[in-house]
Amino acid sequence: MKPFVKWAGGKRQILNDINGFIDDFVGEDKNYTYLEPFLGGGAVFFNRKPNKAIINDLNEDLINAYRVIKSDQYLNLVSLLQEHKEKYTNNPDEYYYDIRSLDRKTGEWPYAYNATERAARMIFLNKTCYNGLYRVNNSGQFNTPIGRYRNPLICDEENITEIHNYLSSPLNKISIMCGSYEKCIRKAKDGDVIYIDPPYDYEDDDGFTKYQMSGFTFDDFKNLKNECDKAINKGAFVIISNNATEKVIKLFEEDPKYKIYYGLTRINTLRTINSNGSERRTGKEVIFCGVNNNIPLPQANDMNKIISMIMSGENGISNPEEAKRVLNVDTTRQVAYYMSALLFFKYITHDKKFTELAKSIYQDRKKIEYDIFNQLFKNDLFRTVYENFDAADLEYISQQIKIHNTQNNTLSDSTIKRRSSTVKKWVEWMVQYNKKNNE
Repeated sequence: MKPFVKWAGGKRQILNDINGFIDDFVGEDKNYTYLEPFLGGGAVFFNRKPNKAIINDLNEDLINAYRVIKSDQYLNLVSLLQEHKEKYTNNPDEYYYDIRSLDRKTGEWPYAYNATERAARMIFLNKTCYNGLYRVNNSGQFNTPIGRYRNPLICDEENITEIHNYLSSPLNKISIMCGSYEKCIRKAKDGDVIYIDPPYDYEDDDGFTKYQMSGFTFDDFKNLKNECDKAINKGAFVIISNNATEKVIKLFEEDPKYKIYYGLTRINTLRTINSNGSERRTGKEVIFCGVNNNIPLPQANDMNKIISMIMSGENGISNPEEAKRVLNVDTTRQVAYYMSALLFFKYITHDKKFTELAKSIYQDRKKIEYDIFNQLFKNDLFRTVYENFDAADLEYISQQIKIHNTQNNTLSDSTIKRRSSTVKKWVEWMVQYNKKNNE
């Protein structure tokens, strides 16, 4: 199963990277809902084939096609695409521009055409236009010129049938939305996964603004980041991919309150949107993985590993591979937990550089342990559990987590259980530390 349309910014080149991050965080849990608010061609969605998903795009033509394929009209869609294929083959240029001009007929479009006919037109144009580029003018009319293909695959009946069977299966729960990304992201719950692939930012303009008439600006990016923060604070895991521009990186790295940690990974890709093959060049993408650093502590509970990170050098840890080496771990998830722990203690900034506090103690293990103990003791949750340690089983700690949940989030039982175990480990360390230093 693969995307039924070509789409600018497709994720085939970085599928393995994205899937690796998702697998890292969900582990064996199959009960999460996958959300994708900027669906496009759905390369990641179709590759993962989640049992529960909420998919969304602002493009009405695109979402109409998804809905038709999911419906019992999918075979009629196949027939119409086969008809388009035959007529296009006989006279490509004339037929392409005739079909493209349908949305210029005032009073007829879209009212004179049913959903299946509109879906067939959309897929036909996508398969035969220049580079699969969906572009509209200021009047909302599709204006991409014809592409030069010898034998475009206009009707992939086998793939459409496979997609239909997946989307419509009673074993799956796939919700298809057409609207703002905000509405989609806000449906995320604790434990869910959100993959976000918004229009790309560029250093010299505001991104690919003609995908929709309204465009997508850097102010929209700031609002998107705010929505991501809210979802992460509800317990969702967020992955964002985009162009590795300086302002995008700065936006997601800066959080002086240390509440959200966005791990950053840079990846080289080949840009294929340019019409001149010689101008298609290697670009740099960035993937951000958002982790909640606010309630109550990331799932990092090995004091020796945390101390080893603090003592690794005066400037901190600059990249995930270095962190894996220092921690002796294999996964990005583990790195994110320990980096979040350093953020929690205010030992690093979001560019992974040591703060002045860390620089003042990084060469002295005793000072590090003393500072961590005092920071934990000043935290209401940890102090309460510490002072009632003899009665602090996991059930008691779970109740304290709910009481001290300052974000008023609805946390799943599995999340509370994980966090209870982490708190217990840290409080055990506090008790041992106090005993050792008062003997």
